[in-house]
Amino acid sequence: VYIDNMATSIKDCLLVNNIGHDRNEEFVVESTERVCKWLKAGLRGYRASGSAAQNLAHVASGQVSCYYEHGYGGPWDVCAGMVLVREAGGVVWDAREEKNRDLQMHFGKGSVVAGSLTVVEDVLRIAGKPTCTFKE
Repeated sequence: VYIDNMATSIKDCLLVNNIGHDRNEEFVVESTERVCKWLKAGLRGYRASGSAAQNLAHVASGQVSCYYEHGYGGPWDVCAGMVLVREAGGVVWDAREEKNRDLQMHFGKGSVVAGSLTVVEDVLRIAGKPTCTFKE
């Protein structure tokens, strides 16, 4: 199993994103603005799916180039997929972190971006750091 190494930037990236179930205005605005930023930057393709585990498995198998979600439900959503992506040669980062980006497991909602190093860096550069926080 190998990640998509053919994509080197957002312009040749197939990105899967889940906006989650939170519908407070700040979160909805930030989430939709992020998608607009990616599209304006020339994102090749966009998919939306509701399963973090499935999305990470698709990254690990090269079916999609990158997965991004701010506000996944908890560590049970991403633990197994994180292992798959890393074993397939990808990175799994916390989109909120600027240093020590490797995703760390903790209870509560989290933020994840996964794919090849170059695509993940480009996706984060364009998206910017998420600012919405979640009630625990």
